Amino acid sequence: MFERDYLMRQLMQLFEVLQKIMRFRKKGEKGKALEQVQFFYASLKLEELSGNLSVEEMMKLLVYDKKLTNEQLELLACVLKEQGEMEESETLRLDCFRKAWFLLDKVERESVTFSMDRLMRLGELKEYLN
Repeated sequence: MFERDYLMRQLMQLFEVLQKIMRFRKKGEKGKALEQVQFFYASLKLEELSGNLSVEEMMKLLVYDKKLTNEQLELLACVLKEQGEMEESETLRLDCFRKAWFLLDKVERESVTFSMDRLMRLGELKEYLN
Protein backbone atom coordinates (compact mmCIF):
# COMPACT_ATOMS: atom_id res chain seq x y z
CA MET A 1 0.00 0.00 0.00
CA PHE A 2 2.71 2.49 1.01
CA GLU A 3 4.91 1.52 -1.93
CA ARG A 4 2.09 2.16 -4.41
CA ASP A 5 1.34 5.55 -2.80
CA TYR A 6 5.03 6.44 -2.96
CA LEU A 7 5.22 5.49 -6.65
CA MET A 8 2.11 7.52 -7.48
CA ARG A 9 3.47 10.56 -5.63
CA GLN A 10 6.82 10.18 -7.37
CA LEU A 11 5.16 9.88 -10.80
CA MET A 12 3.18 13.06 -10.15
CA GLN A 13 6.35 14.92 -9.12
CA LEU A 14 8.23 13.65 -12.17
CA PHE A 15 5.34 14.69 -14.41
CA GLU A 16 5.50 18.21 -12.92
CA VAL A 17 9.23 18.36 -13.65
CA LEU A 18 8.58 17.21 -17.22
CA GLN A 19 6.03 20.01 -17.63
CA LYS A 20 8.60 22.55 -16.40
CA ILE A 21 11.19 21.21 -18.85
CA MET A 22 8.76 21.56 -21.74
CA ARG A 23 7.63 25.03 -20.65
CA PHE A 24 11.20 26.35 -20.24
CA ARG A 25 12.29 24.84 -23.58
CA LYS A 26 9.36 26.42 -25.42
CA LYS A 27 10.10 29.80 -23.82
CA GLY A 28 13.72 29.50 -24.98
CA GLU A 29 15.04 29.23 -21.42
CA LYS A 30 17.41 26.37 -22.23
CA GLY A 31 19.52 26.76 -19.06
CA LYS A 32 16.50 26.40 -16.78
CA ALA A 33 15.20 23.48 -18.83
CA LEU A 34 18.54 21.68 -18.55
CA GLU A 35 18.56 22.27 -14.79
CA GLN A 36 15.18 20.55 -14.60
CA VAL A 37 16.49 17.66 -16.74
CA GLN A 38 19.32 17.16 -14.23
CA PHE A 39 16.83 17.39 -11.35
CA PHE A 40 14.68 14.73 -13.05
CA TYR A 41 17.68 12.39 -13.36
CA ALA A 42 18.69 13.05 -9.74
CA SER A 43 15.14 12.33 -8.54
CA LEU A 44 15.37 8.85 -10.06
CA LYS A 45 19.04 8.51 -9.03
CA LEU A 46 20.04 8.25 -12.69
CA GLU A 47 23.06 10.52 -12.83
CA GLU A 48 24.72 7.78 -14.93
CA LEU A 49 22.54 8.79 -17.88
CA SER A 50 24.54 11.99 -18.22
CA GLY A 51 27.39 9.89 -19.59
CA ASN A 52 27.72 8.15 -22.92
CA LEU A 53 25.80 4.92 -22.34
CA SER A 54 24.80 2.83 -25.30
CA VAL A 55 21.13 1.96 -25.74
CA GLU A 56 21.81 -1.57 -24.47
CA GLU A 57 23.66 -0.31 -21.39
CA MET A 58 20.91 2.21 -20.70
CA MET A 59 18.17 -0.42 -20.98
CA LYS A 60 20.07 -2.77 -18.66
CA LEU A 61 20.60 0.01 -16.12
CA LEU A 62 16.99 1.17 -16.15
CA VAL A 63 15.15 -2.14 -16.43
CA TYR A 64 17.33 -4.61 -14.55
CA ASP A 65 19.48 -2.55 -12.19
CA LYS A 66 17.10 0.31 -11.27
CA LYS A 67 13.90 -1.68 -11.92
CA LEU A 68 11.97 1.34 -13.18
CA THR A 69 8.28 0.91 -13.92
CA ASN A 70 6.91 1.40 -17.43
CA GLU A 71 5.37 4.68 -16.27
CA GLN A 72 8.76 5.93 -15.11
CA LEU A 73 10.34 4.75 -18.37
CA GLU A 74 7.72 6.60 -20.38
CA LEU A 75 8.37 9.85 -18.48
CA LEU A 76 12.11 9.33 -18.93
CA ALA A 77 11.58 8.87 -22.67
CA CYS A 78 9.75 12.21 -22.75
CA VAL A 79 12.64 13.88 -20.93
CA LEU A 80 15.14 12.35 -23.35
CA LYS A 81 13.08 13.64 -26.27
CA GLU A 82 13.01 17.13 -24.77
CA GLN A 83 16.73 16.92 -24.09
CA GLY A 84 17.28 15.94 -27.73
CA GLU A 85 15.27 18.96 -28.84
CA MET A 86 17.73 21.19 -26.97
CA GLU A 87 20.95 19.51 -28.16
CA GLU A 88 23.00 21.51 -30.62
CA SER A 89 25.12 18.57 -31.73
CA GLU A 90 23.31 16.41 -34.29
CA THR A 91 25.02 13.28 -32.94
CA LEU A 92 23.87 13.91 -29.35
CA ARG A 93 20.43 14.93 -30.58
CA LEU A 94 19.95 11.65 -32.47
CA ASP A 95 21.34 9.68 -29.52
CA CYS A 96 18.68 11.17 -27.22
CA PHE A 97 15.95 10.51 -29.77
CA ARG A 98 17.15 6.91 -30.29
CA LYS A 99 17.16 6.20 -26.56
CA ALA A 100 13.72 7.77 -26.14
CA TRP A 101 12.38 5.65 -29.02
CA PHE A 102 13.70 2.41 -27.50
CA LEU A 103 12.18 3.24 -24.12
CA LEU A 104 8.79 4.14 -25.60
CA ASP A 105 8.84 1.08 -27.83
CA LYS A 106 9.44 -1.16 -24.81
CA VAL A 107 6.60 0.49 -22.91
CA GLU A 108 4.28 0.21 -25.93
CA ARG A 109 5.03 -3.51 -26.40
CA GLU A 110 4.45 -4.29 -22.71
CA SER A 111 1.54 -1.99 -22.00
CA VAL A 112 -1.97 -3.35 -21.67
CA THR A 113 -3.47 0.10 -22.23
CA PHE A 114 -3.71 1.89 -25.55
CA SER A 115 -2.15 5.35 -25.72
CA MET A 116 -2.56 7.50 -28.81
CA ASP A 117 -0.16 10.02 -27.29
CA ARG A 118 2.53 7.34 -26.94
CA LEU A 119 2.02 6.20 -30.54
CA MET A 120 2.25 9.78 -31.77
CA ARG A 121 5.52 10.31 -29.85
CA LEU A 122 6.90 7.06 -31.28
CA GLY A 123 6.00 8.26 -34.77
CA GLU A 124 7.57 11.65 -34.18
CA LEU A 125 10.77 10.05 -32.89
CA LYS A 126 10.85 7.68 -35.86
CA GLU A 127 10.61 10.70 -38.19
CA TYR A 128 13.56 12.34 -36.43
CA LEU A 129 15.61 9.16 -36.74
CA ASN A 130 14.94 8.60 -40.46
